[in-house]
Amino acid sequence: MAELMPMIHAERQMLADDLAGIDVAQWSHATWCEKWNVQEVAGHLVAAASITAPHFIGGFIKSGFSFDRFVEGDLKTFAAGSPADVLGRFRSIINSNRKPPGPAYVALGEIMVHGEDIRRPLGLAGNHPKEHLTALADMYVKTGAPLHGKRRSAGLKLVGTDTAWTAGEGPEVSGPTMSLILAVVGRKGALNDLSGPGLDTLRSRC
Repeated sequence: MAELMPMIHAERQMLADDLAGIDVAQWSHATWCEKWNVQEVAGHLVAAASITAPHFIGGFIKSGFSFDRFVEGDLKTFAAGSPADVLGRFRSIINSNRKPPGPAYVALGEIMVHGEDIRRPLGLAGNHPKEHLTALADMYVKTGAPLHGKRRSAGLKLVGTDTAWTAGEGPEVSGPTMSLILAVVGRKGALNDLSGPGLDTLRSRC
């Protein structure tokens, strides 16, 4: 995880800068994470970067061993108040080394994917360094549930047009690497950035 933390910190800083530039009304805007608005996604990211083992274990038990209920409960706490309150909380976790439970790539995926869930409906563009994109793409095409990156990308050749990244064999799907990442974890809006003979197959899996 150590080698990914500088990437995570940098991605959080970039999103904090973007959030600082939106107006109050945009904090209530829908995101690509369909059930949450901008303020709620930002609160979720604060919660994910604030987790301790005792908090997770206790909260998981209290939620009746439902991960979804645990996440929703934490989100309500960290998304409460005004947009300025939530932005302040988000800024406070930029350099946190805490991460959600699970494999090491989870925290990088959280900030990059949810960052785009926020940006893209608002017409913003994330300026992700190539090494961040390729690191996450390499990991996400291997994921099982709940991301299902391995299933969606199976039998396809994915080609990043803004990096030197490729993965898999089969009919090609090409486009910006971040859009490929988003598509393999089910963000249908990202398909509009992609092309190639394998696109219909990928579309049918999203």
